[in-house]
This record gives sequence, structure tokens and C-alpha cells, in this order.
Amino acid sequence: MARPCHVAGCNEEVLPFLVRDGVCLNHFVEMVTERAELIRGSCIQSQPIDQETIDWLLGEARHVAQVLSASDPGCHDEQVLELLLCLANLQDYIKHHSVAVKVPN
Repeated sequence: MARPCHVAGCNEEVLPFLVRDGVCLNHFVEMVTERAELIRGSCIQSQPIDQETIDWLLGEARHVAQVLSASDPGCHDEQVLELLLCLANLQDYIKHHSVAVKVPN
């Protein structure tokens, strides 16, 4: 049974591999973009970055991009490209900057 996105006002279906996050693909891409921007902003301000957020971005978000790219060709191309570009930019940014990590308590 398809689940609806938990974002208020959104009636899009949550894809099976996004059930843990509870959002549709478009809102997942927004979450990735927002979290990547938070990490980038912390780096720019020389603030420690949150380890859980980095782990989610480079783990869960990367996994979703891989699943999408292996799914129906052409079906989610725009979202796949947006995810891959966002994650590649984040990874490149972190690679070229000193990053202090804030470990959760």
C-alpha cells in the first residue's frame, strides 16, 4: 500500500526506498539540498559540522541516488542528477576544506 508524503499539503507517494524518511522524492531532494547547504555554511563559518548529518548525506542520500539511477531509465532523471550534483559538490567542498566534526553527545 502506497504511503503519502508526510510533508503538509503534499499528496505524492513515498517510494519504497524512501519509507524510512517518510517523504516523496521531491521532498527528499529538498532535504538533501538543505542539509548540504547547512554543512557548507558551517564550513564557511568555520563551525564544526554535524557528524550525523554528514553520515546521512554520504550514506542514505547517496544510496537513494544509486537506487534511483538503477531504476526505470528516464523515470527520475532530473532528481537523480540533482542529488548526484549536490552530493558531488558537497564531497568536493569537504575534501578541499578543513572540516571540524561535531560528534553527537
